[in-house]
Amino acid sequence: MKSKADLIREHLAGMRVLDIGGAGYGEQNAYEEELSEAWLVCKQRVCVDCSPHADIPINLNALPLPPVPGMYDIATAFDVLEHLEHPVEVLRWIPGNRLIVILPNALSWFARKMERKNGSKHLYSFIPYTASVLLQEGGWRVARIEYQFGKWSALAKTINMIGSWMPSRVGTGIVLHCER
Repeated sequence: MKSKADLIREHLAGMRVLDIGGAGYGEQNAYEEELSEAWLVCKQRVCVDCSPHADIPINLNALPLPPVPGMYDIATAFDVLEHLEHPVEVLRWIPGNRLIVILPNALSWFARKMERKNGSKHLYSFIPYTASVLLQEGGWRVARIEYQFGKWSALAKTINMIGSWMPSRVGTGIVLHCER
């Protein structure tokens, strides 16, 4: 299992990335700092979000969605689709032929505990099958699935190491590598 920062460094280095819903929480903490540093490996990162920090401000719940300007090697949707009223429509709207998505893992006790603790505003949680169905409805084919768990604390690193033996039950996020 990898952290989100590890995924960014491994799969997005040197690429032009359209980051859907990726403007962040607007907080300064170790987690956000690690992500900010990881995103530096990209050739270009353009964030589409309703946040004031977004490069392209778009309310992803307001249909129809406007076209996105620019050319991108890949799109990402990390921890965003579960918050949207019409995730299938957003998936259909994403330009390009490559996409990496992270969705909450309903099979993970850790993910459910984090959702309760943080007062999650998730409209949906997923297992690999339901995540694949969502993506297929949105026009994407899942090429590979892996699991994500944060590495921003000593406890998380220990859990991550143990969880590598059973990632589908421990990983807090399902990482889906998709193609059109």
